[in-house]
This record gives sequence, C-alpha cells and structure tokens, in this order.
Amino acid sequence: MTSLMIETSETLPPKDFLIKDYELKIKYLTDHFSRMWTRFNYFVGIESALVGGKLIFGHGKLSPEVAAVGMVVSLIWYVMGAEDRFLVRVYREHVKRAADLVAQSQWSANQPPYRHVGEVEESSKAVRWKLSGWRLEPISTTRLAALIPLLVLIAWLGVLFI
Repeated sequence: MTSLMIETSETLPPKDFLIKDYELKIKYLTDHFSRMWTRFNYFVGIESALVGGKLIFGHGKLSPEVAAVGMVVSLIWYVMGAEDRFLVRVYREHVKRAADLVAQSQWSANQPPYRHVGEVEESSKAVRWKLSGWRLEPISTTRLAALIPLLVLIAWLGVLFI
C-alpha cells in the first residue's frame, strides 16, 4: 500500500509527461489500426461466404433474400468503416499535436525540422508512381475501409433490383 501511495503522489516532469503522452497516443492509434483491419477482415469473410456459398450451393444464382442479407451486412460494414476512418483522423491529429509539443520542448532551432510519426513531407505528397509503392490520397488505405463496403452495398443493391 505504501508503494502505491508513493507512486501516485509523484508527478512526472512536464517533458517526461509529454513524451509519455506521445508514446501512448501512438500506441492507441496503432492499436486502433489493428482493431480496424480485424473488423474489416471479418466482414470480408462474411461477404465472401455469402457470395461463395450461394454461388456454389445455389447453382450460381443469388436470391433476393441473400441480397438483402448482403445489403444489411454491407451497411453495417460501411458504418463501422466510416466510424473507424473518423477515429483514425482524430487519433492522427492527437499524435500530431502531441508531437508538436514534444518537439517544442525537446528540439532546438539549429536541428532539422522534427517529423512526427505518420507525417508526410510536402515533397512526398505529390504522387510518385512506382510499381512497388504509390499513394493516392482519395483512395488511401484507411479510406478504403469505408469505400469498399459502400461499393459492396451498391453491388448488393444491383443484385436485388436488377
């Protein structure tokens, strides 16, 4: 009990607090990515089972009932993906702000500019097409977590109404 009281009565110096805060925010963002892609994979599995199972065992035809289930699952998937994308933006902003505070407290003016985790330099924002690595911001990976289920939902609507 005494050691607990000592630990809780001590406070971190401001610089140490800022560094710890930055580390925790990065961990939270990283953990969120893990949870986000785990959810995404579950929904991919469910959608694949719906389509594959019906095509294999339903003689290649998708019934309106399966399309309705697919639509509901896709809608839930889209909502989850959009929520995840929103939280990614929020957590990235938290990381950026924490990094700025750490840099202000730790970084001297005679050093090159500090770049926090995930920061993209202006010169890198232009699309550089290489077969092994490229990025288009409108279809970034975290945006795809919401865009793919939206496209699947539209496909299910097409199956249901066509």
